[in-house]
Amino acid sequence: MPIFVRLEKYLFYFLFFAIPFQTRKILWYQSWSFNEWQAIFIYGTDIVLALLFVFWIFNKVKVEIRGYDYFLFILILCSVISLKNSSSYVLGLYNVLKLAEFVIFYFYLKNYAVYKFGISGAMKALVAGGLFQAFVAIVQFVKQSSLGLRLLGESVIGPDLVGIASFFNTKGEKIIRAYGTTPHPNVLATYLFLAIFSFYFIYFYFYKDKKHHWRNECLIWAGYLFLLFALFFTFARVVVFLWLAGFILRSLLVLFKDNIRKISFASEENKLKLLKILVSSIVAIVLFGALYWPEVLSRIKISSGEEAVQLRIFYNKESLQTLNWFGVGPGEFVNWLMIKEPNLSRNLYQPVHNIYLLIYSEIGIVGISAFILFLLFLIKDFVVSTKIDKLHHYSFLIIFLSLLFMGLFDHFLWTLQQGRFMFWLVCALLASTQHLTFVNNSAIITKSD
Repeated sequence: MPIFVRLEKYLFYFLFFAIPFQTRKILWYQSWSFNEWQAIFIYGTDIVLALLFVFWIFNKVKVEIRGYDYFLFILILCSVISLKNSSSYVLGLYNVLKLAEFVIFYFYLKNYAVYKFGISGAMKALVAGGLFQAFVAIVQFVKQSSLGLRLLGESVIGPDLVGIASFFNTKGEKIIRAYGTTPHPNVLATYLFLAIFSFYFIYFYFYKDKKHHWRNECLIWAGYLFLLFALFFTFARVVVFLWLAGFILRSLLVLFKDNIRKISFASEENKLKLLKILVSSIVAIVLFGALYWPEVLSRIKISSGEEAVQLRIFYNKESLQTLNWFGVGPGEFVNWLMIKEPNLSRNLYQPVHNIYLLIYSEIGIVGISAFILFLLFLIKDFVVSTKIDKLHHYSFLIIFLSLLFMGLFDHFLWTLQQGRFMFWLVCALLASTQHLTFVNNSAIITKSD
């Protein structure tokens, strides 16, 4: 294999492994006091992605544009037009460029990368990345502090610091949630969510241990439990709920194997695999609940008086006051909020915790309309194109809908580097996997006619 071919392949897999890394250089920030949402960065993953784009260009692969993709061009156009409303043209232009970067990433994946590399290797990279993040997260939670992985962008966390993601258990003890190398536990939880889904995909469709070697089985289930415990240590309620709901739905897709007309059940091998996953998941839930019941009980209860709930309501109400055809400017919600509500504490100046309201606020009515139409027609195309004998492909739709549901309660899928990668990755997978087939234990995505 030529050296450049190997380099491209390794860079592609490394990108999936490195999505949670926060390694970055601050290029500019708006005022003397640093605010995450008023700054410009270049990330290590930006450089990796740029190199992959260079390989893509040299391979001269034709870009296939489907009908719903034109809504993305409208979205970018609306973002450019909304610059006229920006209070900071530098910040606004940066956010337009970030949107363009990840739309290009979406086209790169669905037109080139999935055909050249398949998806099984990328999913293995996600599982490997998830295991690494799980190790960091578990040690962080046990120590209740960061590990000093500053080179990877690990956030500084500790029991005496303010502004970190924490809560009080039923004993009154302050508990710091696990971060991994991401900027927030919810971001880590979403990456682990994708890693666990990738584990299911690989285990059901690629893993065949004919010798049933007990060492292999032990490693597999140790890794799975590791991922689950790390997910639980994030205490991300929405993501954990979606994992549980998605697990039940995917189990049904495996059980009722391929053809819903004949209701043919899964093979004995897949039934056994499903049973093993079910038992392991129950063991993980029971064990975690037994060990950390005061923490679990504290997080299960959701009160309308919680600060997190109250802040989300506040941001939502504020965003609805930005009625404008083209919004307040890309990436400008925080600037707009500072002008409208100048007396808030600095740590409260954040984007609205809802990607749909955020796009509505920043890019306007036309922009959010284009975004929603893109999502709806992408789903419609997937449902129409996915044949009835490929029922298991709907697990990708479950993941996609899960991320859309997360977007109702948080903004990182639209505002943070790691969230952008995960969102556009799942969009590209949904746009491609209706053409997914399995040949000799390899996942191959064939171009549509």
